[in-house]
Amino acid sequence: MISITRFETLTPGPHLIVLGAVHGNETCGTTAIRKLIDELNNGLSLTKGTLTCVPICNPKAYEKGTRFFERNLNRAMYIKESPRDYEDLIDPVLCGLLDQADILLDIHSYASQGGPFGFLGFTNAQEIEYCRSLGINDFVYGWADAFGEVEEDPRDNMGTVEYARSVGCIATTIECGNHLNDDAADIAYDTIINALTYLGMVASGSVEQAKAKPTDQQRFVQMKSVFYKEKEGDTTQPWKHYDTVAKNDVLATYADGEELVAPEDGVIILPKLHAEVGGEWFYFGVETTSPEPQS
Repeated sequence: MISITRFETLTPGPHLIVLGAVHGNETCGTTAIRKLIDELNNGLSLTKGTLTCVPICNPKAYEKGTRFFERNLNRAMYIKESPRDYEDLIDPVLCGLLDQADILLDIHSYASQGGPFGFLGFTNAQEIEYCRSLGINDFVYGWADAFGEVEEDPRDNMGTVEYARSVGCIATTIECGNHLNDDAADIAYDTIINALTYLGMVASGSVEQAKAKPTDQQRFVQMKSVFYKEKEGDTTQPWKHYDTVAKNDVLATYADGEELVAPEDGVIILPKLHAEVGGEWFYFGVETTSPEPQS
């Protein structure tokens, strides 16, 4: 069972959907969404539009405290003709909700050390403005393009954000830092409040406003490639998210001596130091200025 809470106002406005625990061991979004639901049930009011909250998108993974139950819900997220895995049964529920929404905020955390960042949408100016309004300083963009280079079926890289964009939503994923960071849930809550404020869905002064960072301090990294762990090996050091590296730096070494090196000066993104063979190991990107909208 998936618990869904929807708040409908009597004034036309945008429909924002907020997702938590798409990965079951990422609980900061769940905590923040439940806090918001409690506040909306006890005095806080929305001024317009519709808010849909899903605190736990993957209940069995959440119960086990694992990233997923049978497969990664945030990959290959589309309705299957012949569902096989538990997560395949969740796809129609989330896809159906996203079909109804205008804006998506998907809240995550990650296993490596580091602070909050957002996956920036850069397909249009409205999406860039929305993402940059959420109080986040660091952004990564180009996720789908990087994955498209290695996936045979383009749908295999489709997660919540990619599906949402395919049905006309503006969307972003916000990573609130390491799973165990003390401030992860607070960052998640502030991000939701910033989204509601940007959309004009809460009245000024009705809730303590999170302080958004100046946009001229924001940093941007364009994803270039995905490194999979093809056989046994280790990273050359305990890389942290947003670590910078130079061209030809050795990033990881396989047990047979083969080395993986940085193809150019760049940035390590979301390293998984204990990745299993065959899994995503780390991502590689380069620092840029803010991307220009494509449309």
